[in-house]
Amino acid sequence: MKKVLFSATVDSHILQFHLPFLKMFKENGYEVHVATSGDEKIPFCDVKHVVTFERNPIKFNNLKAIKQLKKICETEKFDIIHTHTPMGAVITRLAAKKSRKKFHTRVIYTAHGLHFFKGAPLKNWLLFYPVEKWLSKYTDTLILINNEDYNFAKKKFKKCKDIQYVPGVGIDEEKFDFDLSNKEKTAIRKSLGLEDDDFVMIYPAELNWNKNQILIINAMEKLVKKYSNFKVLLPGIDSYKNHYQEIVREKGLNNNILFLGYRKDIPKLLKISNLALATSHREGLPLNVMEAMYVGLPIVATDCRGQRDLIKDNVNGYLVDVNDVDKFARFIEKIYLSNEESIKFGIESKKIISKYLLNNIMKKMISIYFKRKTIMHLLSSNSFSGAENVACTIINSSMNDYNSFYCSPEGNIIVSLKERNIDFVPIKKLNIKEIKKIVKDKQVDIIHAHDFKASLYASIFYNKCIIISHLHKNDPKMKKISVKSILYLIKSKKFKKIIGVSDSILDEYIFRNGIKGKYVTLPNYVDKKAIQKLADEYQVKDKYDIFFFGRLSEEKNPIEFIKIIHKLDNNRIKCVMIGDGPLKEKCLELINNYSLNNNIELIGFKSNPFPYIKASKIGIMPSKFEGFGLTAIESMILNKPVLNSGVGGLKTIFNKNKYLICSNMNQYVSKAKELLLNSKIEISFDIIDDNTLTKKIHEIYE
Repeated sequence: MKKVLFSATVDSHILQFHLPFLKMFKENGYEVHVATSGDEKIPFCDVKHVVTFERNPIKFNNLKAIKQLKKICETEKFDIIHTHTPMGAVITRLAAKKSRKKFHTRVIYTAHGLHFFKGAPLKNWLLFYPVEKWLSKYTDTLILINNEDYNFAKKKFKKCKDIQYVPGVGIDEEKFDFDLSNKEKTAIRKSLGLEDDDFVMIYPAELNWNKNQILIINAMEKLVKKYSNFKVLLPGIDSYKNHYQEIVREKGLNNNILFLGYRKDIPKLLKISNLALATSHREGLPLNVMEAMYVGLPIVATDCRGQRDLIKDNVNGYLVDVNDVDKFARFIEKIYLSNEESIKFGIESKKIISKYLLNNIMKKMISIYFKRKTIMHLLSSNSFSGAENVACTIINSSMNDYNSFYCSPEGNIIVSLKERNIDFVPIKKLNIKEIKKIVKDKQVDIIHAHDFKASLYASIFYNKCIIISHLHKNDPKMKKISVKSILYLIKSKKFKKIIGVSDSILDEYIFRNGIKGKYVTLPNYVDKKAIQKLADEYQVKDKYDIFFFGRLSEEKNPIEFIKIIHKLDNNRIKCVMIGDGPLKEKCLELINNYSLNNNIELIGFKSNPFPYIKASKIGIMPSKFEGFGLTAIESMILNKPVLNSGVGGLKTIFNKNKYLICSNMNQYVSKAKELLLNSKIEISFDIIDDNTLTKKIHEIYE
């Protein structure tokens, strides 16, 4: 089961802002973990971790918290960690550094308002800016909730690959999905000591220096001299040790400013109010303001970061300088005296707030949480066959689930890729510099390497991407180097998975000792209908007795094929050799030496060889090495029996047709003669279907 961790310094942050997201993960089959310094029960949380987070950066408990969280990350192996609050995020990212490399844990940080901003104290810049810039390289996705922070981060935090703007945590409409009758409003007001004709203002916020409630107190001192029916509700936890209450008592405002403490009925309090206030020195994107806008209240607020994203001056409220008591009081009075303006501002607030609704934020967050992974299919060769064909098949099979592209040196492959509508990123040759640039530009999550050389190059990027090595064939030329290199890389945990097209890859390269569950057998997918359709694409004028289909190379052993035809000693036999490669000249020379020019037609590479196979009776495949034996499967789809060497993957393919496996020249000759007389034998074979391929690929990538 996949696991997600939400972390913050205190429980109240999770309870107030993130329960819908915990619920969403739970509904998507995740085991949900929460790490905070509190011990409250949190809904939709499967496992609660109590960690000694402290808000104060210099507290010793924060060092202890790093150690605690490291152990949790190592044990739980989270798929996603989403961290919040300044110190919670610092500690979490430090603790998760190893998990990002070791388990490919994705670390997401939502900054609910950076501590450094235009007009922030110098100490904030000296302390918080260097820390956040340094930690940005340990952040996979950085989410900013206001435009000022987003624009700043895009310019300064270059080491974070993914920086997103998400306007807040979203307003949960269900919380406000109720109506209050006039009678109910009167009852709530009376319970608070308010009269029906009182002009009620509200500022739901923690009592502290930043929220700046002193501005409201000083403004009310002026206003109550003219309007005794002005009342302010201040619901919120008191973190200022009765500081504001003492000032209110000193100024004789106890009947006009009501401290309500922590309340769970904010929606009701908003609905009995006439005006919302917001007086912060700084904000990320204040939920209290958004909720007031949703209810349709006009707003008087300080002109600070975050609040100016929501409040348009003289459109849905007024913005004033953070210390301008006179102007603040004047705008409150103006709204009180103009019912028309109050209604107009409320209507505009409801219009502006629509993009901040929870459903819209949830859609954006889902796209971030479950973003489509980018897969680079990396190959070292530029010929279009074998591994290249499989890479394109995998891309097509998972086209809607991943952003996939093909990457190899340029060659004759480009036409085939265009025909298949596959994104191709060419490189001049396989080299670290070019791959590094592509990985960065394309924000690659997984490198799927389709041969030994590509695997070796890809392994260098193991700390940036998930690396998968796909072994399609046994290459005798690279065997000594590759075996040692791949085994070393497996043991050093640089590869997430090793894919082999058959168990023969294991047998040939003695991988069993180092794999421990990493090895996956994934037979090459063959589209049966497509092969049959291609076979009918055009007519071949000649008919053939025997075909050879494959690269003219040492591993496919075309020389042995020519010798078999020579041994058949029958001038009437007509053969076709479909393919090209380094042994072409040697094949032509041998055909000439054996005087087989009238018997063997060497036609070279064909992008569609299947009409030639269809025009033949049988095939002969005397390979020295085979990973899977794709040619044999394709031939048998067209009901053509193929005599073969039974090496590598051929052994598995022909398990049900052992009669077609030949161990020496004499067997090839005798069985060929027999089949030419009766090629209509029953052929039985298994191939992987499209759905199974897609399912297996998803399991490997996830």
